[in-house]
Amino acid sequence: MKIVVDENIPQARKAFDSFGELIFSSGRKISNELLTDVDVLLVRSITNVDEKLLTGTNVKFVATATAGTDHIDKEYLIRNKITFADAAGCNSFSVAEYLIAALSNIFSNNNFSFNGKSLGVVGIGNVGSKVVNFAKSLGFKVLQNDPPLERKFGVKDFVPLEDILQCNIISFHVPLTHSGIDKTYHLLNEENLNLIKSGTILINTARGEVVDNYALKKRLQNKNDLITVLDVWENEPNIDFELLEKVNLCSAHIAGYSLEGKVNGTEIIYNRLCDFLDITPIWKAEYPLITNPVITVDHNSTIEKLLDIIIKQIYSIEQDDNLLRSGINLAGDLRSKYFDELRKNYHIRREFNNYTVKLNFSAAELKKKLEALRFKVINS
Repeated sequence: MKIVVDENIPQARKAFDSFGELIFSSGRKISNELLTDVDVLLVRSITNVDEKLLTGTNVKFVATATAGTDHIDKEYLIRNKITFADAAGCNSFSVAEYLIAALSNIFSNNNFSFNGKSLGVVGIGNVGSKVVNFAKSLGFKVLQNDPPLERKFGVKDFVPLEDILQCNIISFHVPLTHSGIDKTYHLLNEENLNLIKSGTILINTARGEVVDNYALKKRLQNKNDLITVLDVWENEPNIDFELLEKVNLCSAHIAGYSLEGKVNGTEIIYNRLCDFLDITPIWKAEYPLITNPVITVDHNSTIEKLLDIIIKQIYSIEQDDNLLRSGINLAGDLRSKYFDELRKNYHIRREFNNYTVKLNFSAAELKKKLEALRFKVINS
């Protein structure tokens, strides 16, 4: 058996080596010619899997080690009886924790309070549902928008998008779709951008095309009255650096790039391939030990300040911001390569549940909030 594997799928060699010959490739260089006599194709989000890529090949199984599937022509796979697997939910905690890191950074730096602030979540799937739970535990008033779920379960827990756009914070967690009643392409556009109040925090960790980047850039150039956090961009890796210069926090599509999130993706598609081949799974994912798993907090303060202090010892969202901004000084043709390199060589980031927070003071309410974010908490 021949298997083509995106070189950025972690632990892929150990996971898939027993299946046959592995051919590793950059995701953007996987071609029809490369797949001529290949049986299995394992990709991440930058490889468009469609008729152009697969026609005339022997591929019978395709898997993406990502939650998003907008790069996959599922209808083509179905028509040609090619089995498909995705890794839905693999990095949902990673993205939710990225959002909490962004909010704690913004709220701490600006002396804002979580209490009384409204957070509008668009898309209540694997990621959005975790964001809802995290936000409620921190004291936010949470509004939810998800038309497909609303049709399925009724209107009790859902509000129209227009209501979401009146919130203090707006966060997108929808898949990218280009047609149908639930089309999400340019869900936020020039028209409804004008409904957003000055001072609103706008966050997109879904797909770049969910937000009309040109319309957002115009709003920021004309008014500069939103606090924006963009992890995803239209036309990746050829992103709009004029827009980048206007946003408050930026990153190179890495919100879901915790080590657990990426390795979960490998594990999910490994098990799905085992199912396809009717063999018993034997490979288990490996995680390195964390050098400093205990975070000590010596003094009490606001939840916003303390949370920012704790998270910065695990993950610096400002570091990812600075790294992407460094690409501004590159020549245009080098910027896209730089964007891809940031993703390919991303540093190891571990999720909150790997850490214990030691509080050297009594703070029952803080302990409760941190535990809701999956930290282990002990008092001295």
